Amino acid sequence: MVKKPRRMRTFARTASKSMEKKLVENAKKLKKDPYLVLPEYNDKRSEKYFGKTKKKIDKINRFIDDQEKLEKLSKKRDLSGAIAGTLLIAHSEKAPYLAVAKFPTGDITYAKRGNAEKEFLIAAQRFDDPVLRLLGIKDIASKKNLHVYSWDDSFVSSGEKPNPPGEFINFIIKKTNLDKKNKTFICKHLNNDVVQQKQIVDDSYLRIHWKSADTIFGICEKCASKEKNTVYDITKYMIEPNVSNDFEISVKGQSFKKNNDSTIDLDDYFSGKLSDYAFIRKNMQKRKQELKESSEKIFILDGESYGKNIAGFIDSLNPNEYEKIGLKHILERIDEPVIFDNATPNKVLESYWVDYGLETIDEIINDKEMAKKFHSLKDEPSVILELVCKFKERQKILSKLPIYKSLPEIANFIDNIARTYKTFGAKETLVELKNRPDDTKAKSISYAFLLALGKGKDKKWQYSEIEVEYGNFLKEYAEKLLKSKPENYHKNLKDLLAASGFTEDIDSNKI
Repeated sequence: MVKKPRRMRTFARTASKSMEKKLVENAKKLKKDPYLVLPEYNDKRSEKYFGKTKKKIDKINRFIDDQEKLEKLSKKRDLSGAIAGTLLIAHSEKAPYLAVAKFPTGDITYAKRGNAEKEFLIAAQRFDDPVLRLLGIKDIASKKNLHVYSWDDSFVSSGEKPNPPGEFINFIIKKTNLDKKNKTFICKHLNNDVVQQKQIVDDSYLRIHWKSADTIFGICEKCASKEKNTVYDITKYMIEPNVSNDFEISVKGQSFKKNNDSTIDLDDYFSGKLSDYAFIRKNMQKRKQELKESSEKIFILDGESYGKNIAGFIDSLNPNEYEKIGLKHILERIDEPVIFDNATPNKVLESYWVDYGLETIDEIINDKEMAKKFHSLKDEPSVILELVCKFKERQKILSKLPIYKSLPEIANFIDNIARTYKTFGAKETLVELKNRPDDTKAKSISYAFLLALGKGKDKKWQYSEIEVEYGNFLKEYAEKLLKSKPENYHKNLKDLLAASGFTEDIDSNKI
């Protein structure tokens, strides 16, 4: 990929004293040595193409004290014209009005002298800036495939092949603030072997291999900047005909499946449009999206793949016993990727509840009508599953309870309350107690059940003194019946009936 120069917008402003002073000082330095705008070189290719510019500077140097001649030379639009215009500043020692070019990194001020392009004027007047000085020779280097490196007070062309000087490499490495591990420079969350060998770890990371410098950088997602772009920050100090040939960029993270480790948006990353963090996130999200669109059944939580291991995926969610049952029933039905981040068991259940909730409930309790009732509840799936599982437990108990052909009214009332409690719990039982026979004996039994459920005090005002007294006497019998095991149920029912004054034998009604 050829790195495209960014266009600059310009406007004018009055120069501050400090800005004017800086430009005048630089102009005087350029007057002493007008060749400061060119890189050093030892190869024939650099000599051939930069030599042409050097000859133009030689001519300027001959007339360096001739302002009239410099005025004529400043009409040229190339770098030599920019040098001539800048030397006029050195002679006048004034630059009261400045143009301002808008750069991605901020505003750049320069004095408009002569007809040279603004890039050349900026390079000539800001030759001491390692990034801006590149503007002066960028056209030649890009067209003629030259590699140029700029840092501190140094400026070097290595010619046709990339060959960054050691000092330049050290300059760049310091800019990254990464820890050195052999020839690998990494953030605190990575280790040398992982990055060197392109290993996949739990946390995704950006891997940058700067081939000509024989240097590798590794930055994990946690440490990746949301504003900066490491490759752009490196390459802004150099000119390379094709940056993508010298830099191998990849995002390493859980690929989740084979052949899903490609890196996207490389052009946007090389050009600086994406930060390190955005580049990592876009790549990982793309891989997840591709997986979601596939038909492969796989379980992934927080970037960790569990393959087809449903049990491992469920355990990683830390569900309670009821959620675990529901998750197992639902996830066994799914024939697509299951991918979640920062998920709770209920969040996973909610994602599939509309499609699979009803049949999951029915499979647990084997009762289609009751399954519809449970599925229609407005509670969260986790709550509904707890109700369903407890219902199933109670159904097991009820199936072991004695069955009666027909019972007298009072006995039937007591049996119904006990079965309701064992099926639906206290809440539904309190509702069912309202359907009692309307006589003192039944009301006394009803109050006894209220006491057993811890609600006697709330409802006491509804009962007479005799009913309350009798209910207190029957409380112990009511509690035993509610807590009865199947083998003791019939006896405890008979004991409560006897204590309430019921004399008829119900043994004959038992099937």
